[in-house]
Amino acid sequence: MQQPEQSDKVGEYLRAEKQYTNQVMAGTERLQAKLVREMSKATEVEAMPPSVENRNGEFIYFVEGTGDGSLVYCRRRVDSDRKQVLMDSARLLRRKGLVIRLLHVSGNNTWMGCLVADANDDSGRETGTLLLYQLCADGRIEQCDQISDVYNFVFGSGGAVFYTVLNHKLRANKVMGHSIGDKQSADITIYEEHDTECFLDITCTKDKEFFIVNSSTLDSSELHVFSSKFDFWTADKEQRKNALKLVRPRQKGVEYFVDHQGSDFLILTNSPADDTQRSDIAEPLPFRLVRAPTQTPSSGSWEEVMTVQDNERIEDLEVFKDYFMVNIKRRGLPAVLIFDRKMGKRSELKLPYNGNCAVRPDANPQLDTSFVRLSISSPVHLDSVV
Repeated sequence: MQQPEQSDKVGEYLRAEKQYTNQVMAGTERLQAKLVREMSKATEVEAMPPSVENRNGEFIYFVEGTGDGSLVYCRRRVDSDRKQVLMDSARLLRRKGLVIRLLHVSGNNTWMGCLVADANDDSGRETGTLLLYQLCADGRIEQCDQISDVYNFVFGSGGAVFYTVLNHKLRANKVMGHSIGDKQSADITIYEEHDTECFLDITCTKDKEFFIVNSSTLDSSELHVFSSKFDFWTADKEQRKNALKLVRPRQKGVEYFVDHQGSDFLILTNSPADDTQRSDIAEPLPFRLVRAPTQTPSSGSWEEVMTVQDNERIEDLEVFKDYFMVNIKRRGLPAVLIFDRKMGKRSELKLPYNGNCAVRPDANPQLDTSFVRLSISSPVHLDSVV
């Protein structure tokens, strides 16, 4: 799949494989149904968890599922139960033959971006068309722009959109900036990765204060951050270059992930504690949690936040306004630690099944909240959200 010129042959092979599977499995429908019934009796299955609600200013956003598996993207005002349908995936498929890959609303609740692809395209194409809509104050939703060949996108301030594009090896190698209403040919390059082994992505910190440009390989990462308030369209070339701050240069065997809380960046990394050690790391080191001041995120400013015991491993980090949550493994079993930033206290959640289960963070888009969502499963209990 990394060679576009072979896509027709790959598609032909997959179709032949599907046909062969159907032939081999013919006549086993009753057996399959019996196995499903027996497995269902042996496991605990909970109802579909409630939709994740994400408050953004005066609006609450949520997604509703339908009986046919399609999704309806909605919002309502905080002080009202009346919902507004932003996008109905079934209607979009029926009217335009398009499927939704990604949908985002801007931080000021004014713009909506819907990344779509042709439902009948079986070429394996990984990019789509970004449809941009204005969410009018009177409730109207009007398409106002579109961008072609987009892999991923986020909204900037005002009418800015940042998106990634793919190179000839089908790897994202550029972050582009688009001003809604301008021609795509006028878009500016925010960052370009020249190493063809790297994959580029752009995300936003949970508090929406910074954008993160992540250039990663299978065993390394290199991140740049820039303020969400920086205006690339009024800045000159040198100012644009200086706006991106490098967190830590790439080092083979070293990965790190960044979020922002208050006046600090929180960084989950498996880099050596000795920052001067920059040779390749053959055996990956355990992850540790560090912080760095907002103005100087580079690794020379890192301070240790959390260290683990020899029988513990950090797996994930989730940041909230006044605390952060760390998922770890202790002697192979999951544990969830909560760190209260204001009180300086650390506590641990009590898990079901005496910890004999798999635990991972579920969708937690809300920054200012005292509730967290976790996905829990065990051999006798299918995925549930608590």
